[in-house]
Amino acid sequence: MDQKDPVLQQFLSLRKSHPEQGLRLLMDQYGEAMYGVTSKILHNADAAEDSLQEGFIKIWRNLNEYNPERSSLFTWILTIIRNTAIDNLRKHGTRKIQSIDSDVYNDIKLSESMQITDPALMNKINTLDPKYRALIDLVYLQGYTQQEIADEFGIPLGTVKTRISTAIKMLRNILIKLVLIYFYQ
Repeated sequence: MDQKDPVLQQFLSLRKSHPEQGLRLLMDQYGEAMYGVTSKILHNADAAEDSLQEGFIKIWRNLNEYNPERSSLFTWILTIIRNTAIDNLRKHGTRKIQSIDSDVYNDIKLSESMQITDPALMNKINTLDPKYRALIDLVYLQGYTQQEIADEFGIPLGTVKTRISTAIKMLRNILIKLVLIYFYQ
């Protein structure tokens, strides 16, 4: 273990006693720099945030694989975040846009679009207000742009952006809690 890296030391001690604070420490310490990396790769703020969150979950799951003799904590985190963003770019790089059926807007259940097998996660996601749940589905699962959603539903672009941001924050909190429950049951 790298005795010279106070962030690593603090995280490892927090991970055992206060795991949520430990994860938050890494996100606070490296999140802004890593967001810059994902943003440059994906060229989309929403996709960059989503990829960043996915990358931090991978970091959390694989912290025991970190070897200070091979790289610094920052380099290790950067590699995981960068590779996650590149994977997401390859997976979602070109998307065909389907028409939006505005009659179904409030009835969207993410389980219909996503292949999520964890019922606890699906239950948490489906507790989101329909206006947020639908936007998550349209933007992240079907690939619509914010402008396309605003035009289709007659909602101001600023409202769409605010709702997406709110939905991301809600999902981030849900995911952090579920990750902690998963690892500390």
